[in-house]
Amino acid sequence: MYIWNINKLVMALQEGTITDQQRKRYRITFWVLVALTVFSLPGVYNPSSMNTYDVIDLILTTIINVIALYLLIIIYKNRSRKDLDFFLPLFSLTIPLFLRSILWSIPLFIIGYTYIELFAPYHSLDETNLIDIIMFAIVEIVMNIMFVNYFKKIYN
Repeated sequence: MYIWNINKLVMALQEGTITDQQRKRYRITFWVLVALTVFSLPGVYNPSSMNTYDVIDLILTTIINVIALYLLIIIYKNRSRKDLDFFLPLFSLTIPLFLRSILWSIPLFIIGYTYIELFAPYHSLDETNLIDIIMFAIVEIVMNIMFVNYFKKIYN
């Protein structure tokens, strides 16, 4: 299972060398990550705790991910390799890209929260604010651009 090395994962997907055991592990890991992500949303466990910025963030994240999923489907439909399925690359690429997005988020959030402390103390650090939305949007966009890029490599 390729957790970090995306290029080796892409090559294994292109060559079809992913074993059934690895496929199972990718599926399980993918659904665990999805569950953790969904259950961490404030609207899931307490919708009344959501502020306006939470709603904007949820809508923006949904729009970004729907556009990316649409692009992935277009790449899949126009693929030159007809022997590859859609879900295995989706599940397997999610894992290393998710881990990388966490690592990108750390310096981004340090910069964002330092900015709030020094220059924008009127933003609350206790709830979602405009800086959070900008940082989440940047991470989502970069992650989805990488998704599209790797899907192109796999299917062409």
